[in-house]
Amino acid sequence: MTEQDELPRKLSRQQLRALARETHDAEEWIAVLDVDDPALQRAIREAIGPRRVTRAALETAIGVSLVGTPRTIRGMRKS
Repeated sequence: MTEQDELPRKLSRQQLRALARETHDAEEWIAVLDVDDPALQRAIREAIGPRRVTRAALETAIGVSLVGTPRTIRGMRKS
């Protein structure tokens, strides 16, 4: 297998728009994002409660970008 075969395929604009419209509740977002940090899990649960939200709405609600490694959330210590 070559290195090129191992690289993830770039998503089309249509696929990116579909991902942006995708909604989940708190538990689904925790699972989808594979969040292991208890403080971040708690922040997600508290921020969106029982609602179903998009990733952008989730990021706005918790005040942190979820792209790559999440940055420290205000008021929380980095562990």
